Formats: sequence, structure tokens, C-alpha cells
Amino acid sequence: MSLTKSVKGVNSLRDLKKVGFIVPSSNTALEPITVSMASQIGDRISFHFGRVTVQTLDTDEKSVGQFNTDKMVASAVLLNDADLDAVLWNGTSGSWSGKGLQADVTLSAEIEQATGLLASTSTLAQIEVLEKYGVKRFAMAGPYVDGPTQGLVNFYKGLGYDVVKTSQMNERANVAFGNTPTSTIKELLREADSPEAECIVVACTNWPVALVIDEMEEELGKPIYDSICVTLWKAMRMVGINVPIHGWGRLLRDDPTLAKINTALEKLLASCHASRTTFRLDLPERNCHVDTVCAEACAPGVKQLKLDPSLNQRALRTVQWLEDNHRVLVQGDCANAKVPPPKALMGVYGVKAQMLAPLLQGDQLVAWISVHYIPSTREWSEKEIQALENTLQDVQKLLIDENWIS
Repeated sequence: MSLTKSVKGVNSLRDLKKVGFIVPSSNTALEPITVSMASQIGDRISFHFGRVTVQTLDTDEKSVGQFNTDKMVASAVLLNDADLDAVLWNGTSGSWSGKGLQADVTLSAEIEQATGLLASTSTLAQIEVLEKYGVKRFAMAGPYVDGPTQGLVNFYKGLGYDVVKTSQMNERANVAFGNTPTSTIKELLREADSPEAECIVVACTNWPVALVIDEMEEELGKPIYDSICVTLWKAMRMVGINVPIHGWGRLLRDDPTLAKINTALEKLLASCHASRTTFRLDLPERNCHVDTVCAEACAPGVKQLKLDPSLNQRALRTVQWLEDNHRVLVQGDCANAKVPPPKALMGVYGVKAQMLAPLLQGDQLVAWISVHYIPSTREWSEKEIQALENTLQDVQKLLIDENWIS
């Protein structure tokens, strides 16, 4: 079973929440990336795009003049012929052009007045994300030349943020932004990073950072708040869709309930002196499926499994054992275990010992917690086994209290 949800599963397209995006005409990144990110909830939401002329990005009068409020409002009015639920300016011009925050506030208000829809912008979404996570100091990476880069620094400093470091690609043509190789994006993210930065901000909706965001967040050890991602995040919340999106960075994956489970896994990791603890869950209405890790804690230097959805978990011998036996599986030596773990777990991830605990609804296995140990084979103590069982009970109670399961 894939996380992708086909629109073929709906009774009527009327069932979908419909979001309109006003898009720079030369943008080629945000549309395919947004649709790909939201494919996991393709039976709940659809996106509709209107364009305004934008070809170059700089702070000269001609470039800034492309971002005319009247043209954006006119695009929103046309989009609203499709009976939308919300509309957003999927662009960051207000944050670098010198127009300032008020330009986006005014644009949103004028769109709402003209359409009767909820309205927002990428810049307003970015600020909301920074406020949500209490960010004060960040680095910034982007494709721009000096003018827009300095405009961004001035904009965020004017709002009280400390931009500790920047990197830029020195390009003006918007089409070139969308065609940037991912290898170049990775290097510019590394160049922008600083120990003082709490996160990295990417203020461009035509720079395909989202394609490497999970990988680079793991490498750099901090969130990357990319404009395409924050705009989708805001759009989902505007239409009442509050589920995690997996595989596209911390922001979209973040969920209050899963965050509490992460905390429980971190305590279990310490109690068992383990290398990794994971939680897998089958709950389609919350966009969780066992082939994708939905919560995880790792010791320093240990590779995350949440970045790898490649295995069919239900087909694994260890998972089938859980389904048949409904109790904790303890394996002190994976290579010689009677119930063989997947070869990839041992060969690619180096796991030499593990424990798995099943979470049941009735007779159905709906979730499980795994505890991995990498350095060597080992004996799991009764105290460690009990810690796993206690954590499973705590997680089950949490899911019931949060109305995720009954």
C-alpha cells in the first residue's frame, strides 16, 4: 500500500478542498513539487494555478514592477471562478523587493475583499512558521543576485530576526532558478549554514530545495524552511487539513501527537542504551502507513530510517511473527535469529540486535515499536524489555486520548 492517495477514490470532486495559487509565470518548480508533496492526500485536496507575468528577479524598477497588486487580485478573481476554498500568492516578492510586510498584508486583504476567500502569501506563511517554532537567528540560502539577497536580509532584520549568514547563486532569470541542479542547491545550503543558525530559510518558490530537504536536514541537523513547503503547510491549515506529510522535511512531517511519541521514543532510546527507536503506524486518516516511519529517535551519528520507505513492512518475516504471536519479539543476534530480520536492516543499516513490540486493535496489528542496536550483538535485559512494553502502553494510551485510535 502506497502513501499516495488517488483522486479516483472520491465520490465527487466536490469532496476535495480546492486551493488556488497565484504563480509567477516563469515558475516551473512549485507546481510539480506541490502536487508531488500533496499526493499523499490526493483524495482530500486539489490545487489550481493562475499566473502573473514574472521573468527576472532583481530590485530594479522593472523587476519590482512585475509584482503589481492589481494583477494578482485579477488572477485571484479568475481562480475563484472554480469555487475555491482559499487562495495564496505563491511568491516571495514582498520579502526582497523593498515593498515590505505591509505589501503582503494588503495583498491578502484585497484578495479576500475581491473574492470572499481566505487569502495569504508565501512570506506571511514563512513568518508564521518562524513564530511557531520561536526562531530568532537563521541562515538564508537562495538563487538571487546581491539586490534581492540584501533585500531579504533587510526585511527579516526589520522584523527583529538575526540573519547570521547567507549564500546565493547569483542568477536573475527565474527560469534558471527552477532548473538548478540539486547538487548546486546542496552546496549552497552547506555554504549558508552556521552553528549560530537555528534553521535555514529559503525565500524562493522556484528553487527546488524541497527535492533534497529531508536529506539536507539530516546532514545539517536543523530545519530548512523552504518557501514551497511553507506555502503548502499554510494552505493545508487554511482549509482544515492537519495531517503529517512524510518525506518532505520536518515542517510538513511535524504533528503534535507524533511529537509526543518522539519524546517517548527518546526516553526509550536512553533506557535501552539503543542506537535507534522507531514507531510505525497504519492509520490512513492521519496519513500514516507502516512502510514509512512516523516517529523516530536516533543516537548521534545513526542514520534515520524515516528517510527510507523502500521495504514492504507487512511482507517481512519479523512483522508476520508479530501478527501471529501478538507479543514482543526479542532478538539479541539478528544474523542468527530464528525469525530472520530483513537483509537491508542488517546490511545497509548495520543492525545487529533488535526488539519489536506490537500495538493491536482487537486482533489486528496496527502499529509497532522497534528498538535497534548497531555496535554488536547483545542480550536485552528484562528491565529493557519492560521499558519497551511500558513505552508501547504509553503510546497506545496517547493515541486513544488523542482520538487517533479507539
